This record gives sequence, C-alpha cells and structure tokens, in this order.
Amino acid sequence: MSEVGLYLLKLSFTPPAGVVGSGSATLALTVEASTGVLHGQAQGTILEGTQDPQTFTAKVSGALHSTGYGHIVRVGAVSGKAAVSVTTPAIGTYIAPFSASFSLDSNGSGQGQFSVGSHTYKSDVNKAD
Repeated sequence: MSEVGLYLLKLSFTPPAGVVGSGSATLALTVEASTGVLHGQAQGTILEGTQDPQTFTAKVSGALHSTGYGHIVRVGAVSGKAAVSVTTPAIGTYIAPFSASFSLDSNGSGQGQFSVGSHTYKSDVNKAD
C-alpha cells in the first residue's frame, strides 16, 4: 500500500458495456494503510427489469491487499448486511447479506462483483470522485 495512515477509497461498480438490466453500487471505504483493513458503506440499486428498482445501503468491512502480480496491483473484499428498500406495490424494507470483491490496476480501474441477497452482478470497477 503506498498511502500512510488512514485514507479514503471510493469505488463505483457499473455494468460491463452492453449489459442491460444489471445492478450498480458505490463503495465508500476507509483504508488503514498498514493493515489493509476496510470499513465503510455500500449503496446501490438492484435492477430486476422492473420500473421500480430496489435500492440498498449496507455497512461493510473487509480487507485490501497488494498483489505484485502483473497489472493488477490490489485486490479487496467486503461484506455486511444490506437494508433493501422495496418500492410499490410491495413497499417495505428487508435485510439481506451483502458482499463485494474487486481487483484494481495502478489507475484504480478493474473488475469485480457484488451480491445483495441472491442477486449477483459482475461489474466494471473504477475509482469514483
């Protein structure tokens, strides 16, 4: 890890080009540089082909590791419990397991996936502002 101390990492999980009806998510994480420990929040949308997609928010924790392999310089994973909000006609909120994993190159771009309950989405991952 090149940073020292505690720093912020914000990642955007978006569907790969040409994929329709997928979910998206953003991870806002603090990273303890000396240990790679991650803590933060995930939020996003589960698009199930409905006009009223479900949204979620989750507190997450996990780890970030340097790899030293080729162009992939970091890999990470987080997990937690997501509060999923359901819109009309079945209004309400339920709790579901959340997990995300990712690999990043030196520019902060890469691949990953995230899962909310039984829904899993492969994604392009990029550093967000």
